[in-house]
Amino acid sequence: MTFFRNGYRRLVAGSQDHDINNPSKLFFQIIILQCFYYLTALIIFYLVASLNGYDFKVDWIFLWELITLNNAMGLMLFALWLFDALLCVLFVTIVVGRSKMVWDFALTIHIINLIVVWVYSGKFPTSVLWWCLQILSSIILLSLSTYLTRWKELRTTFFENMLDQQELGEVQHPSQPIEMHNLDAETQGSLSK
Repeated sequence: MTFFRNGYRRLVAGSQDHDINNPSKLFFQIIILQCFYYLTALIIFYLVASLNGYDFKVDWIFLWELITLNNAMGLMLFALWLFDALLCVLFVTIVVGRSKMVWDFALTIHIINLIVVWVYSGKFPTSVLWWCLQILSSIILLSLSTYLTRWKELRTTFFENMLDQQELGEVQHPSQPIEMHNLDAETQGSLSK
């Protein structure tokens, strides 16, 4: 549980471990997120291909021409990439963990994806549907990752101490319950004076 609470802090060692602007740490985070992005896509696409009786090909991940409205395969790939963006929200939240840095990492994932797709296919992507997919995927990744990282930051800032006290049984509860009718009588008595 400590691993998820502190992100991947244990994976990166060095004197600048706590410096969020450490270039080697940022590079390492980008590599990890890009690997998760493609690894989850590979697993999802392979599982869907196996369940539907298709022959899985790596081209599904790296060819922009396959995403089309003309057939069921193109629509399925479109939906699977959006699902991959939803899963990557969790990785961005765990690996990055800071809401101010989500924009940089989410857009970097998609820029690197554009470069990889361009190099793999040998052609710059010109499909309007592929670009719509990238925009939708970016919006999903940006909005949900920002929300989750802010929730995580606020939770640890404001509520962590309360959760620790509650787990240890140190939360102070009043010895007698406050009843509303007593409260109303006391307030009315103080108001009449």
